[in-house]
Amino acid sequence: MKQQNRRLPTLYTLLALLTSAHGFGQIVKSDWDVFSAANQPAALKDTVFQNRPCMQLNAKEQAIAVKKGALVKNVRIDLDIAGEVMSGIGFRVADAQNYQFLYFRPGYGGTREAIQYVPIYNGALSWVLYHAPAYEAAADIKRLEWFHVTMEVKNNNLKVFVNNSPTPQLESSLVSTPFREGGLLLRTLFGTSYFANVTIRELPDVLTNWEISEQFPRTKRLDLDYKTASRTWTAIHADEADAINLCRYFTHPNGVAIARHHIESATDVDKFLYVDFAGKLKIVLNGQELFHYEKQKLDRVFSGTNKIALPLRKGQNELLFITEGDATIFGKGFDAMGRLQHQNWGFIAEVGNR
Repeated sequence: MKQQNRRLPTLYTLLALLTSAHGFGQIVKSDWDVFSAANQPAALKDTVFQNRPCMQLNAKEQAIAVKKGALVKNVRIDLDIAGEVMSGIGFRVADAQNYQFLYFRPGYGGTREAIQYVPIYNGALSWVLYHAPAYEAAADIKRLEWFHVTMEVKNNNLKVFVNNSPTPQLESSLVSTPFREGGLLLRTLFGTSYFANVTIRELPDVLTNWEISEQFPRTKRLDLDYKTASRTWTAIHADEADAINLCRYFTHPNGVAIARHHIESATDVDKFLYVDFAGKLKIVLNGQELFHYEKQKLDRVFSGTNKIALPLRKGQNELLFITEGDATIFGKGFDAMGRLQHQNWGFIAEVGNR
């Protein structure tokens, strides 16, 4: 095996092997299907590289490892990589020939070709079509030296953090493809790659499609009944920031509105609702109040700030947000060129598994 550490095992190595659950630093062999470059089934062998238990792919007998049972849309993946030429992560995998692909060129560390993202169509690695500044970025990585990767995929956005950087080295909009969700794989090309400490965490789905009622007058309290009838319901969608910005839909945004979203569930199941908002908010699911914030909230809105138990029942579930913006903070409203109104009125809502 090229470049493999063949020295006598250190105490650290022995402990790591004993605690790896017959896997490779949180990689369990039975969780992966491995294929050769000729797309033939292959087997993994226990490997230690630079004192680290890991999965080895040599680009020939073992070229691709596919995670069993993985079918995700939004995901965060953490792993350690050491590679010779090209080491990659496939996501939203439709099949062996079609997926999204993020890969690293350790030999080009420090240049803008260190990281590259491309869509794989029908087996084609079309790297010349997707390049800097949108699809390539620099990173401080070196050939056959371990580096840590955090990759976040959320809706149409990809963020890549190398060596626990607080800011992403690569932040890119995904190329639109027919594969909106799918499996996960690890791949090496033109040389050996080592992968260790792979952790996969599914991220919640943004609730993008809503209907909103007409605007109702504000009172001192957020006391609008969720059963209040509206003369109209308008279909709206979350924007590129995943936000429902209600100021967009009312000519003079200064009241209270009901936003509703329907969730279809195959079974009775408990999930989590992740939400953040500006102003005041009351949340009702199938007639049951889940959340009520009566004070005025005027902070920057971030994904996942509040986590609320969401007991879904089999069939259709009606989720209602009774929502008011920030006008009360400014008395009767912020003076927007001669009229008093909300300036910040909206929310981000996501649903994830427990």
